[in-house]
Amino acid sequence: MTRKLLLAFLLGAASWSASYAQDPSVGGIASVPNSISTSGTGTVQANFGNGSSTAIPQANNATYTINLPPNIGVTGSSFSPSAPANLSVTIGTYSPATGTTVTIVSSLGPVPGNANYLFTLNVVGLTVTAGAPISINAASFPPVGTNVPGNDNASGSIIVTAGPLPVSLVSFTAKAQENRTVAVSWITSLETNNKGFLVERSKDLKQFERVGEVSEVAANSSAQKHYQLIDQTPYSGTSYYRLTQIDLSGKSTSFPAVSVVLREGEYGVSPNPISRDQVFKLSLDEPETATIKFLGIDGRVRSLQKSGIESGNLLLKSPSNLSAGIYIITVEERGQTRQHRIVVE
Repeated sequence: MTRKLLLAFLLGAASWSASYAQDPSVGGIASVPNSISTSGTGTVQANFGNGSSTAIPQANNATYTINLPPNIGVTGSSFSPSAPANLSVTIGTYSPATGTTVTIVSSLGPVPGNANYLFTLNVVGLTVTAGAPISINAASFPPVGTNVPGNDNASGSIIVTAGPLPVSLVSFTAKAQENRTVAVSWITSLETNNKGFLVERSKDLKQFERVGEVSEVAANSSAQKHYQLIDQTPYSGTSYYRLTQIDLSGKSTSFPAVSVVLREGEYGVSPNPISRDQVFKLSLDEPETATIKFLGIDGRVRSLQKSGIESGNLLLKSPSNLSAGIYIITVEERGQTRQHRIVVE
């Protein structure tokens, strides 16, 4: 593919190397291969030079600007067959919003007549993109009076696909221990460029806080590896743990959270059955903020009176005009929905 691209560039160069005086020109730009994966590598090759037989003076600063999208990053560059002594290369700072700008200027000498350069940028895939534009532009500062604008610009595109995860996760669990701690354990079968792991916890799957990190890992491993981290001060009740892997480039991958219950006694109502106009307890994690619904077997919502909070339990009172029968209490808290069956005599 590289040979075909170079041949295409050289054939294209013949068409734009006409007898114009001092003409900064471009022949084309392309990604090789056209598609790479995240963390995968490839190249962007640009062809440029002088479209005339007359040299472009050093004082005119022939300038070739390459614009790369933010879905790729630059890891290196080279000329083929070797770096010309008349050109200086500046690779700009990567921006996640705009990408990278590469500037090549004839600040060290004139550009000979009919000069033809092949410049290669080594790139790495950063974010998945169906097709992002790459481009090159030729100009001079101050402008030459004989420039041909028809060969000043060229463009192409590069695709970045989802690559394999840096870590293959076999299992991830969180288990309550008898000493009221939580053991967070996970097993991997493959690790690539792995820097370490971050374990976080949450009450509602929305806001997470750090529990700890594991950095004693092998950067690359194809053997099964076992890890464990103990949360010494876990949340009471239902909570969630999330595992995030961090690679050597700083990128992170989060895996689905798992839940664990750490509490004395079960969720539910007591006593059960109850009588009309009787106060009973509903065991909750968040008695002050939980959403409670009291439903008949017909699905209609009935009223309940909140009487207070006692030792993490919500005190409720059934109305005096409630008919005897079976009712359902629905609880929504900490990202979960539970239902409790209660009998009114």
